[in-house]
Amino acid sequence: MTLLNKVSKGDLTAYHILFKRYFSDMCNFLLLYLHSRDICEEIALDIFAWLWEKRDSIEIKTSVRNFIFSAAKNKAITRYRKEQLHIFSSLSDSEFGIPDERHGELILENRELREMIQKAIDDLPEKSKQVYLMAWEENLSYKEIALKLDLSPKTVENHIGIALRKLRESLKPYYKQIFLLVLILPYAE
Repeated sequence: MTLLNKVSKGDLTAYHILFKRYFSDMCNFLLLYLHSRDICEEIALDIFAWLWEKRDSIEIKTSVRNFIFSAAKNKAITRYRKEQLHIFSSLSDSEFGIPDERHGELILENRELREMIQKAIDDLPEKSKQVYLMAWEENLSYKEIALKLDLSPKTVENHIGIALRKLRESLKPYYKQIFLLVLILPYAE
């Protein structure tokens, strides 16, 4: 029986194991989107509380890790939107999809930010970069990565932590632009 199946049947021990396994990684992941560790921890706790409350009705079609990290990203975006509501209410309709003279400039800015993000990823230590890409682009679990690279899951976790810290440091000056462009122009390539 999987850990999630045990949780869905009300197994509190399994829930604690799930919490210990993913809480700190989720907080680090949320720090890529938000600036406050307190807010990140609050969101992570909300997600775990929701997971326990809805344990008997949740259907997860991906891995537990992918499911809760997707939930974390969605909560971060929702939180950011609420905090930045004044920015969105002051934007004209044309800035939400109807091309105008600024559309090309925003797309160019989006490309430049994507290049900065890619450079930050490229600048990671080689093993941390490899592990990060396997986790976030290939959606592999720490255990799957550990098996593929002949590492311990703890070593994989350490490499993810290194990657997230370095990405956070490199991209911190661009958080607002990255987040706004993701929210306003998700289709811009």
